[in-house]
Amino acid sequence: MAYEKRICVMKQMRRGFSADGNALSGAVQAERWGKDAAFTVRLLGLAPVREGRYALAVRVGERMQAFDLGGEEPYRMENAPSLKDGFSALVCFVRGEAEPIAYGFCGSAPNSYSALLNEFRMQEKKKRKKPIPVPMPPNQIPGAPSPQVPLAPGIPLPESSPYDDEAIAADDYYRGKEDVCKGDEDADPARAGAGKEAEKEGGRIPRENGAGDVVPPFRLARGTTYYETMREKLEEAFRAHPKDERLKSIFPQSEWVNAGAALVGIIYEEGLPRYLCLAAEAKGDPPEQMKKDCVFVPSSHFSDEEGFYVVFQDAETGEIVRTYDA
Repeated sequence: MAYEKRICVMKQMRRGFSADGNALSGAVQAERWGKDAAFTVRLLGLAPVREGRYALAVRVGERMQAFDLGGEEPYRMENAPSLKDGFSALVCFVRGEAEPIAYGFCGSAPNSYSALLNEFRMQEKKKRKKPIPVPMPPNQIPGAPSPQVPLAPGIPLPESSPYDDEAIAADDYYRGKEDVCKGDEDADPARAGAGKEAEKEGGRIPRENGAGDVVPPFRLARGTTYYETMREKLEEAFRAHPKDERLKSIFPQSEWVNAGAALVGIIYEEGLPRYLCLAAEAKGDPPEQMKKDCVFVPSSHFSDEEGFYVVFQDAETGEIVRTYDA
């Protein structure tokens, strides 16, 4: 039975994932017995994560396979190609779109990780299923509180009225449906003349006798968020001011520019804007304009003084998001 063994030394590709602040180091050892290969990862100083996961992508010849990192056991590739020409290995952080952390190669494997990263991202997109959003009251996060985790404001839900069987039976339910299906637009005020009035009122139809406004379901504009209303101003700011990378290590999925008085940034979630931010370097008390709304975000795990005062604004609603008092 043929035995092959190769080792590639890993080199750090991106900062911010080290537990001690130093550069990551380590190696991936590949061994092949007959048709199967085993990969053993030894990466020193990799910081634990509260959200997301680490993954290993390896390429041997024309074969690429990915594994979730965890534990000390080797990762096995069945029917693996020969290791005589070497192999390449890429460690990624996955939360939304995968980010490269460390890369290594040996033999005639490519010295660039771009192709392997793109192939891994494509594989992740194919197996990823879009979850159906379920509204939950985000008033408490399990575990130790952290200033890096902003909480969305709670949304009070209206009290539901008790079930009334007689009230339902009093309406001719089927006649109303029949009229709409036949094209009787007057039976549906949101599609008749009242619909034009609703467009002027932002999708609301005034109800008689001052009983409140009616919001026709499925007739409101979709996809109109606070971010879209601010998009032109944000793009202008990102063109006019220089980039600033100091907060990238804290929020990897983000981009920032230095506008002089403050940093302007966007934090993304799965490629979409999640928070619009203003940040000021922490030097004493926060600026007066930010004092009521800002959150202190430390730039290091080892210091409670160095960091930034950050204001988080929900990109969907425009509301200021504040963390709870720890």
